Amino acid sequence: MEKLALVAAFTAMAGAIFAQSGEGAKEAFLRQQAYAEMQRVSGEVDVLRQNFSDLESKVRQASAMKEEIAGLKGEIAALKGTIAELRREMQAQRGEIVNDLSKKIVKIQQSQPAPAAPAPQFEYKGKTQEYTVVSGDTLSVIARALGTKISIIKGLNGLKSDNIKPGQKLVVPAIE
Repeated sequence: MEKLALVAAFTAMAGAIFAQSGEGAKEAFLRQQAYAEMQRVSGEVDVLRQNFSDLESKVRQASAMKEEIAGLKGEIAALKGTIAELRREMQAQRGEIVNDLSKKIVKIQQSQPAPAAPAPQFEYKGKTQEYTVVSGDTLSVIARALGTKISIIKGLNGLKSDNIKPGQKLVVPAIE
């Protein structure tokens, strides 16, 4: 609408100017040039208006985005607060759980009977004597000489193997 008014105003001014100066070929040419210039300027005004409209739209979008970002920052701050509170609660609960479990463990330990003394793995009720191993001795030789079994000598001395050394002291059944 403004464009039409602008073109009409330029056309009227050009017509008035040319009417006063007379209608020659030069004036007709100048009128055409003036009209063409008015159309070019009018096109540039339209482009500027469109650019201004686009710019206004982008400013509104940027403003809306800025508000949305501010809202999101607020939500993030609230979530950080919630997370911190949840962490504090978890720590407190973890402490309570540890205390409860410690109390239960103590109760269980107190309610269990004391462990019985380990039963001896080998029992020999006869009399014993000490024997010193000499070179050439084996458990088999010593057992035969004393009239006993290798297992009894091993049991009395807690031996796991048949290996013995000269000078080693052994507990053996006493000869009666």
